Amino acid sequence: MSESSAVRTFLDRFSRILPEIKKPGRKVGLTEKLAWTALALIIYVWMGHTFLYGLPATQQTGQNPILLNIVFAQKVGTLITLGIGPIVTAGLILQLLVGAEIIKLDLKKSEDRALFTSASKLLALIITLFQGAAYVLAGFFGPTTTTQNILIFIQLFLATMLVMLLDELVQKGWGLGSGISLFIAAGVAEEIFVSLFSPIGLPDGYFQGIVPAIIQVFTGRAAPEGLMLRRAGYPDLIGLITTALLILSLIYIEAIRVEIPISYAKYSGYRAKYPVKLLYVSNVPIIFATTIFSNIYYLGSLLWNRFNPNNDNPLLNIIGTYTYNQQAGTLIPTGGLAYYVIGPRGLANVMADPVRALAHAALLILFAVVFAKFWVQIGGLGPRKVAEQLVEAGMQVPGFRRSPEIIAKIVEKYISTVTVLGGLIVGVIASVADYLNVFGTGIGLLLMIGILHQYYQALIRERLTEIYPSLKRFLGGE
Repeated sequence: MSESSAVRTFLDRFSRILPEIKKPGRKVGLTEKLAWTALALIIYVWMGHTFLYGLPATQQTGQNPILLNIVFAQKVGTLITLGIGPIVTAGLILQLLVGAEIIKLDLKKSEDRALFTSASKLLALIITLFQGAAYVLAGFFGPTTTTQNILIFIQLFLATMLVMLLDELVQKGWGLGSGISLFIAAGVAEEIFVSLFSPIGLPDGYFQGIVPAIIQVFTGRAAPEGLMLRRAGYPDLIGLITTALLILSLIYIEAIRVEIPISYAKYSGYRAKYPVKLLYVSNVPIIFATTIFSNIYYLGSLLWNRFNPNNDNPLLNIIGTYTYNQQAGTLIPTGGLAYYVIGPRGLANVMADPVRALAHAALLILFAVVFAKFWVQIGGLGPRKVAEQLVEAGMQVPGFRRSPEIIAKIVEKYISTVTVLGGLIVGVIASVADYLNVFGTGIGLLLMIGILHQYYQALIRERLTEIYPSLKRFLGGE
């Protein structure tokens, strides 16, 4: 038996052990899809408000940096402490391996797609074991006994399996869109809602939400001076203004297209345009960068807790130095790579450590541009792939010979430009927006706007195919 066959056999047997959501054997209407999607979302939100059993009561407020909470839909101390992190990380790693042809899979074939899905599940569970151990052993939950650690670890593993099933439920045709996207958008929306309307009183004398805080000022119950710029990352007027401006800007940027003129080879009079989005690679570069940054943070915290609790090991200090805030129940990076991959939030913190702010922005922008160019090549978005698709569809660029090589050279001028610009734009937004205390974080708004746009398109598509079933095959339906 060849090595490839052995791997396929192992993954096939492994997939039979795990629980799985089967595809619907009947047509699922839009109303029913929306109901299943809502159910998955409700379960996930409930998990995000259910504390882990055995967790010390004094540690239930411990939090990750908000960046990780948003991108991976996490809430430390709850059943979604790991969020969608293991699933996203596993998917990205396998996409890279397949795109680089290190793993030979043809995702157009159903058997290879099934193999890819099984491999993703296996890798996600392995990453879950690693991250779950990192949380427990790195002391994210404060002082805990061995029994508490075992109980927490088991819950993290089982909760991640449930999240995987919820994602499958949505993706396999029972719901609408992607479960992962749904959970991210819900987390960002919740963060924005809390920043706007939370009635919790804070030590600075204002309510947490900016709207009730403004009402305090207008009713004379609080001074207006401290509301423009608040410390500790609390919502302020600067954050409110920049959030509104950024949302409008992102909606506009999402609609920007560079149009390549094309024509139908058989009918010379037929003209069309091939649209290339300014954000050609969407949010993928930022997700890549955040995945790497988060794993540096996790690895650094694990090594710190086990081998460097006094920050006296020069080699491990390069990865990260930390301190544990007993009152807040939070592990705080204080130096090394872990300190710079998690940027400061709010102008007050930026001014307190401008070097950290500049270093974080530079790292995030650099990684965004590099990953944008990398993803275009391995994600099937490169000029050669686009040219082949146009030729297969019977299209050509007017005035040029209908050849993949020639079309690829023409398309490359457009794609290369928007790839770099898109990576630069998302990198700048993701970093600088947080310095202005944008609600939901810059990355969160980038993700949410893109996800909502995808859901809008999916709803239109579903509605059209219900009214005109014959359109389904033209819109990518089965």
